[in-house]
Amino acid sequence: MVFRNLFWQLSLLFFAPSAVINAQSDASLQQVYDEMSVELDPSDYTIHDPSRIITIGGKQMIAVTGKAQEDGYNCGLETWWRETGSNSWQPGQCLFQTKPGWVAEETDNDGAYWAPELDLDETTGQLTLLYSVSEFDSDEPNTCVGIARPQNGVSGFPDNMKWEDQGKPMTCIIGEDYEVERSAIDPSVFRGIGEDENKLYLVTGGGHIIGTELDPNTYYQINDNWFETDDNDWTELARGPGDNNDFGWVEAAYILANEDTGYYYLFVNWGACCNGIDSTYEIRVGRSQNPMGPYVDKKGRNMMDGGGSLFLRSGTGDQDYLIGPGHLGTWKNPQGRTILSFHYYDGNRDGNSWIAEKRLRWKNGWPKAKKRVLTAFPGED
Repeated sequence: MVFRNLFWQLSLLFFAPSAVINAQSDASLQQVYDEMSVELDPSDYTIHDPSRIITIGGKQMIAVTGKAQEDGYNCGLETWWRETGSNSWQPGQCLFQTKPGWVAEETDNDGAYWAPELDLDETTGQLTLLYSVSEFDSDEPNTCVGIARPQNGVSGFPDNMKWEDQGKPMTCIIGEDYEVERSAIDPSVFRGIGEDENKLYLVTGGGHIIGTELDPNTYYQINDNWFETDDNDWTELARGPGDNNDFGWVEAAYILANEDTGYYYLFVNWGACCNGIDSTYEIRVGRSQNPMGPYVDKKGRNMMDGGGSLFLRSGTGDQDYLIGPGHLGTWKNPQGRTILSFHYYDGNRDGNSWIAEKRLRWKNGWPKAKKRVLTAFPGED
């Protein structure tokens, strides 16, 4: 299997028995950590594949990838929270201790899920979670995107919520159906601008980045169709570096729509993640005036043909601890400025992953990350 390599080999373990879940909210992640059979020191905490940052009131929340199902840990996903704009992410909740029933039907997965996305509909106040489920031990893995919502709305935000899976996957990709690996991983959603401003879209995928329109109420594909290469409801948007049909790996897609420029910006990751300080992840970008592409880079190269302009790579100098940045997200601070969030492998902590933030600015119609790190692991910014 190409993606998630070494890091997620930790999850090739037996399914752990489900714990009892409080009827009113999911388990406290801090309590799960405290009750594990191995001691987990806060200096060893990790955050990987963070969702976009959601702000409600004076608090913020992210959802992140779950970990190996061992030592008393059995969270499918985790949430973390902080006071808005602070540099103090705290363990939030342990999600999916009881695994959704459809997962065993579609994939051979022990219960560790990854790369969640959070989306807040500012009109309705509905908060939605999307997440990836994949087989770990197959060269042709089956992969799916699931959907969950809090039963009690956002009243328990950010650390007293009860998440409920919606009962079926949004889409699955059967790995053995394709000679070149394709995966329904790393889901992200975005809203249209201009004539498409009332539409909701999905971008997802590994090996090939794909997109489609969603029902804005249910977050399922608008015609409830799973991905197929010959289905006009789905569009292929990007591949990795290379040419002549010899392309490298690509994943972690995120699309940012900019009403001022009239463009959609597709961010993807090239390189290898999940190898600690040896990770080679870097973020590439292209743009399009159509939500479903084609996306081209600064040189006009189509991202389906190996295009992608460098946006963010490992830090140098006083930022040399920022290794392998990936899994981009954005949020707006109280001053209306766009803030980038991304995970990195921490050179000061033996490659443990964490979340960092930088300001986004625009130059000649293209996004640019400002040099200054706004937040990183405590003591590093």
